[in-house]
Amino acid sequence: MSGIIITNAKIYTMDDEENVFSSMYINEGKIVELSNENLIDKYRDCEVIDLNNRAVFPGFIESHMHLIEAARSMVEMDFKNVKNKEDFEHALYSFSRTKENDSWIMGSGWSEIVFGGVMPHRVDIDRIVNDKPVCLIRQDGHSLILNTRALEVLNLKEDENVLNSKAAVKDEEGLTGLFYEEWVFDIIGRIMDKMPDIYYEIALSRVDSELIKNGVTMINDIMTQYPRYYNTYKRLQKEGKLKVRIIAGSLGGSKEYEEFNKLEETDKLRKGPVKYFVDGSFGSRTALLMEPYEDDPSNRGCQNLTDEEIYSIIEDSLKNNIPLAVHVIGDLAMKKFLDIYERVYEKYPNNKVRNRVEHIQIIQEDDIDRFKRLNLIASFQPIFNLESNLTLTRLGFKRIKDTYRYRTFIDRGIMVIFNSDTPFGAEYMPKKDGTFFKGFEPMLGIHCAVNKLNLNIEERVTVNQAVVCYTKNPAFANYMEDVYGTLEKGKYADFVVLEEDIFNIDTLKIKDVEVYMTVIGGEIVYKK
Repeated sequence: MSGIIITNAKIYTMDDEENVFSSMYINEGKIVELSNENLIDKYRDCEVIDLNNRAVFPGFIESHMHLIEAARSMVEMDFKNVKNKEDFEHALYSFSRTKENDSWIMGSGWSEIVFGGVMPHRVDIDRIVNDKPVCLIRQDGHSLILNTRALEVLNLKEDENVLNSKAAVKDEEGLTGLFYEEWVFDIIGRIMDKMPDIYYEIALSRVDSELIKNGVTMINDIMTQYPRYYNTYKRLQKEGKLKVRIIAGSLGGSKEYEEFNKLEETDKLRKGPVKYFVDGSFGSRTALLMEPYEDDPSNRGCQNLTDEEIYSIIEDSLKNNIPLAVHVIGDLAMKKFLDIYERVYEKYPNNKVRNRVEHIQIIQEDDIDRFKRLNLIASFQPIFNLESNLTLTRLGFKRIKDTYRYRTFIDRGIMVIFNSDTPFGAEYMPKKDGTFFKGFEPMLGIHCAVNKLNLNIEERVTVNQAVVCYTKNPAFANYMEDVYGTLEKGKYADFVVLEEDIFNIDTLKIKDVEVYMTVIGGEIVYKK
């Protein structure tokens, strides 16, 4: 056979003319022709796939997730749906009993609600597990708690850098086991170094299966950081054990940065923007705000980079065409970032580099037009609307009008991309079958972007706009618009077939629409 013909379909190309076709011919992993005519007689000896009038879209791009952490959440403890202390203790104790002596107990997704609204102490974990090291990462990924055994195993009690750091919480007895921001990444890295290759292989296989099952054909692993992870992705893709395409970003300023930059790319594994953190998160009360937190009036958050460091990072980007993915959540963090970006941009007005700002959960009105003038890309997570109680608690009602402004950004001509930040942020939503969404499902993201559950209800978008933000726009953000993001001649044959046409159903039903088939490079990697 010399190719594949897709026939009897409704193929939404998402191209500039919004063309819709019924047939598509694929050969050697790329699209050769799209037509509303019968292609079977034109291209003989092909495999023919009749889709029975199902809807076809470009493969969805999950443009901001943490792949290793998402994979780890598939095999370790997940506390997102644990809402009380009794269930937390039972789940942690039961899971720890399944592990061998000295094995690490890893978990994520907890909230301080479990501890009565107060951030936990190592003794809270010691009471449950004290014979094995425990590391539990908060739901937002910006803080974690270690038990005493973990502090000992990692030799943190004697580490002067830790003892002198404000991000390592201490009391009269020393380290409490609670760590914020930069120490979160450092500690997780130390633990992950101890994990064998088979651990990563099993975990990545599971998350890959979930991704392609939900029509995700490419991801931005927004902070790969470790060359070991990158090389593991490359090996598993070569062995056919990891199907999804990966754009892997490094962590700027990390000790691995220079080594990461020397890694070789492949057709399915490329290097992406460099990640930096200007501030923290709402959940850990470390996002930098103009006004104090509603539930902590003495606190306005923290700035993780100095103004001088931000200037240097932006200057290096604009002078040398180094794309950035800059984490900015609070409105004061955004104002500071834009102030500095404007100063650098006046010296180096570079419109070629495609710099992204991640999250933008609250922004002042007068900063939106500045954002556009600076040619920045806005990276939003619609599923963060699921954590409405947290946002209201942290900000109060009067500031909601300045949150999650993606409709306004789109209307003003700013490039917007949608993603999820999985496994961090957002509450889980139940499915019809009683299980829960993982968070990265495009159907869930579209549901959250177009329906009235938005905290800032005026910021809802159309279904078409949401699909563009999951396909065409992130391809552009990744410098791949010539080969990806739309279904056009010469582009990769990466597409998803849905059981229902999300352009022609009640928007409240979108989250429950299932994927019938996922194709990457002309290969059927998932079929229902």
